Amino acid sequence: MDNFDTHQTICVWIMKVMGTLSMLASYFIIRDIVIRYYRRERIRLTSKVIFELSIGDFFGSFFSAVLGTWMVPKESGAYMAAGTTWSCTAQGFLVAFFYGMAITMNAVLATTYYYLVKNEREDGTRTKRSVRLILTVPLLLPLFLSVMPLFNSGYNYTDASVCGVGEFPLGCLAVYELFDGCKRGTAAMPMKYIQLSFILMINIIIDVSVVLMIYHAWSKDRKINKSSTTTTATTTNSDANTNSATDDNSINRASRKHKNNNLTRKFVWQGIWYVTSFQIAWFPWYVWQWIRITDKGDMPARPYESVSLIYILSITHPSQGFLNSLVYFRPSYLKYRHRDEKEFRLASIFRVLNIPVPRVLLVEWWKSLCIKCCCWKESEDDTTSQKGNEVAMRGKDTPQDASNA
Repeated sequence: MDNFDTHQTICVWIMKVMGTLSMLASYFIIRDIVIRYYRRERIRLTSKVIFELSIGDFFGSFFSAVLGTWMVPKESGAYMAAGTTWSCTAQGFLVAFFYGMAITMNAVLATTYYYLVKNEREDGTRTKRSVRLILTVPLLLPLFLSVMPLFNSGYNYTDASVCGVGEFPLGCLAVYELFDGCKRGTAAMPMKYIQLSFILMINIIIDVSVVLMIYHAWSKDRKINKSSTTTTATTTNSDANTNSATDDNSINRASRKHKNNNLTRKFVWQGIWYVTSFQIAWFPWYVWQWIRITDKGDMPARPYESVSLIYILSITHPSQGFLNSLVYFRPSYLKYRHRDEKEFRLASIFRVLNIPVPRVLLVEWWKSLCIKCCCWKESEDDTTSQKGNEVAMRGKDTPQDASNA
């Protein structure tokens, strides 16, 4: 692992592939919500948050992973670098804003799921004003943090396939320990700490929301089990002349509790899956950013850490949109599989994505094809047996004709 440039070249193409896959997955999420909107279906609050989150993932993957080093200045010597200082600055700003938008909406999504589980409310019971506040106010923070480096020329090539917050030349702050040694980004170090602190804060909000959500669901299950036990004991010890209307009310209350409990579990699992996808996409970035801050900005100096990490980072970081799509379409996919278990899995995926299912993937088409083939074989067998019978009849008739002669 001595040739860092070779590894970087491979990672550039890995990021482009993963970024394209993430963009495609985010597009299908956005498309699904838009289709349901034009069908006059009710768009839930979590779907609106995911819509905004997917927009951030789509453009973040595009400017970071897909365009990649194409926006990096030519003089940097990076693989496929074809940009200028201005394109590098634009890339750094757009990546910081759209990825900041995505991770902020992840925190909003986690807190929304916790609120729904805690208050046992249906997803979407909000006024238009509150929904607008939920969807717009959190974006002010990533917008502010992405604008800050513009005042100090803080977006530069970071030697990791993209432009981001950093100094130029890379490592000048740590090597020279003087601002005169840097041409651009003299305040890059505190901005790196601010960026890392912001994402860690988002991570803490997400983790705390999920832990509280799980705890509330667990305590709710305990209460339901206790109440059901008490209700069973009361019913057993009740007189035979108990009013039937009272029994009906208790049954209705029990069914409502059971329904709410199932809904709570559904929200809990969806929230857990979203947080898991977020951690897979961003945890390697935490490690990488910490190395960038503590290792004097020089990635190739410690290849036993940096090269292996940059491979992992190239796979996980652009894949958040793809992972979110797996979580988003999972309930619909399970519904289609439960409705028809004999259907091909690929056909269920087509239905989930609102894509017309080709005839080749339909079980009915294969059944009709098999029936046609079986009928054709049966007709062949009938023809063959009929010819055999005719030959046999001729064989029997021939000796008889000879004796008569």
